[in-house]
Amino acid sequence: MRRLAALLCVLLLPAASGASSGRAPAPVSREVILASADAGAWPYLAFPALLDLGDEVLVSYKRARAHAQDAGAALDLLRLDPNRGRASGAPVAISRVEGRIMQMGEWVRFGDGVIANYIDAQAPGRSTTRTGLLVVRSADGGRTFGPPERAGLIEGVEYGYAFDHITEGATTWMLVMTFSNLPGGRAVYPTRPHAGPVDVVRSDDHGRTWRLVRSLTREFGDVPINESAFIRQGDGFLVVTRGYDNRARLHFTDAAFRVRRQADLTAAHAFITSHVGRPRLFAREGRVYLLGRNVSTAGRPMQLALFRVDVATLTAATHVILDNADEARVTDGYYAATWFRGEGADARLHVVTYRGDSGRPPDLLHLAFRWDDVK
Repeated sequence: MRRLAALLCVLLLPAASGASSGRAPAPVSREVILASADAGAWPYLAFPALLDLGDEVLVSYKRARAHAQDAGAALDLLRLDPNRGRASGAPVAISRVEGRIMQMGEWVRFGDGVIANYIDAQAPGRSTTRTGLLVVRSADGGRTFGPPERAGLIEGVEYGYAFDHITEGATTWMLVMTFSNLPGGRAVYPTRPHAGPVDVVRSDDHGRTWRLVRSLTREFGDVPINESAFIRQGDGFLVVTRGYDNRARLHFTDAAFRVRRQADLTAAHAFITSHVGRPRLFAREGRVYLLGRNVSTAGRPMQLALFRVDVATLTAATHVILDNADEARVTDGYYAATWFRGEGADARLHVVTYRGDSGRPPDLLHLAFRWDDVK
């Protein structure tokens, strides 16, 4: 009954409600911070995730030969100047395991100062096979990292893919996904035989131990979700999910991640015709924003988009195209992350993303925008 009630509360708004067409403000700067042409035998540079430490920004990314199925792919680390977005040194590998694929890394900063990166470790084969989350840790503010270690079981479940985290004091919540080939995993999507549910887990001792809070997949009505992000909103949380059914959804929950309201963004807006890839949420000046890969019109190339979320209605109040407004043939790209510098009229939104055109290996990009132009 609870799942049925969750499904019935989905808001199916008329197509093209809210913002109509996307604005495309010019960036203050747009630079390649790492070019595939300069990466030698491992030219595929993708899936950046970042952590803003104040005096520098840490960016992890996959350095590989292909989008997937490339044994030996490493998770590399690049340090950026936070004001200019330029690399302050040569990249270094923070996780590389012989015969394995380091696919995605997700930063977590715990309340005791320890920094960790949880890595989507995979084995090559005919289909994507997760081998269980690996984690590298730094106890010295990100200057050095220990060796990759297995994250291990949480209440009998081994997770394979970490998406996002929120830290408040000693407590950290993390969104994670399991897979049917891992201990405790189960298949839930007929068209994706290995994909399991997305859960939220919680640690109250700075990541030393974890416990399950709730299955978001079940709570949201058994929707086929994978990549997800969340943000604190009042006494609860706002969650955005990417569906295997090519839907982008917003979910508003209470403090225990029980759903209060949810909406289908793809149904509500003509400028979102599928999912929003690797979605990220952030708040600025009391407003919430959604960043991610968007296909603005069916059959046209992907774009990097920023949406301002109307939390009251769970719709997109604005639609801003941050890259590829000219609709070039971008064939891979636009997992992105952000940080800010400056205040008032001098405020700048900084974005790190990746982009590959016409089947070529992607580059890592830095874009900077006047916040007044995009908010």
